[in-house]
Amino acid sequence: MASHTVRDLTAGLAPNVEPRPLQTDIRFVEFFGLPGIGKTTATTLLANGLRRHGPLVGDVRVASETRKFISRQIYRIGIVAPRLRDREFRSLLSRIARFVIEGGQSSIVDTVRVIWNLSFLIAYVQSERQGRNTIMVMDQGLLQGFLSILLKSRRGATSEKWLDILFAIGVRDIAFVHLRGEIGVARDRLLKRGDRSSRMQRTSPDRDLDLWSTADGACRQIATDLEWRMGTEDHAGVLVAVNVERFASPEDVAERVLDAVLLACLERQRPCDRVGQ
Repeated sequence: MASHTVRDLTAGLAPNVEPRPLQTDIRFVEFFGLPGIGKTTATTLLANGLRRHGPLVGDVRVASETRKFISRQIYRIGIVAPRLRDREFRSLLSRIARFVIEGGQSSIVDTVRVIWNLSFLIAYVQSERQGRNTIMVMDQGLLQGFLSILLKSRRGATSEKWLDILFAIGVRDIAFVHLRGEIGVARDRLLKRGDRSSRMQRTSPDRDLDLWSTADGACRQIATDLEWRMGTEDHAGVLVAVNVERFASPEDVAERVLDAVLLACLERQRPCDRVGQ
């Protein structure tokens, strides 16, 4: 159940003729955090929780890629290709390519992969922004795309900064959810999955701890930098952090995420209401 604070804030909102996403024009809720921390599970549970608040939110959908590799690439091409006619999108692609290439990746394959992945995510977000009154819940969003790039970068200095690219994409309609947890919690959960879909599972034992420490530090630095930048911008989206304890159930984590997202969005609505009045 949502907290009393969230319910009280919700009760104070004026009714809308048409449901409006979280009353603050939030169109996307995206998770980021360590592999194995529970982003995919939390995505489905959060979507179900948001649907229970029908008067507060519009339609809720989960953006997940369950297709096989070839089908997934065909689908992505169908999303990216129409956007290539847009000058702004082409400019973003150039900036991403410059950021990735100057940062240095471990191989040409990695370079192409991360550029393609982030290009698709940008095209997807831009396409959905043109659509109907819907909230998309994403377990692999823009921040996770930038995290993948930063983890593989071999050089720190680049002429393009990831934060500048992110804000050029636009974050006013995005709620970012940082799932924070100890490295041991994420690592143990990832090992129990029994697959090798994550780079962390394919790392040699002698580099395992270093890579996890690097990933944890990168996640926290992304959250810190994003929080600072949001504090300097108007209408700059929402950022919330939820701790994931070792024995916390997925349902408990999802409920805390739901409370945090609703509360942050509703608190953000208050200044807008006062300005409107």
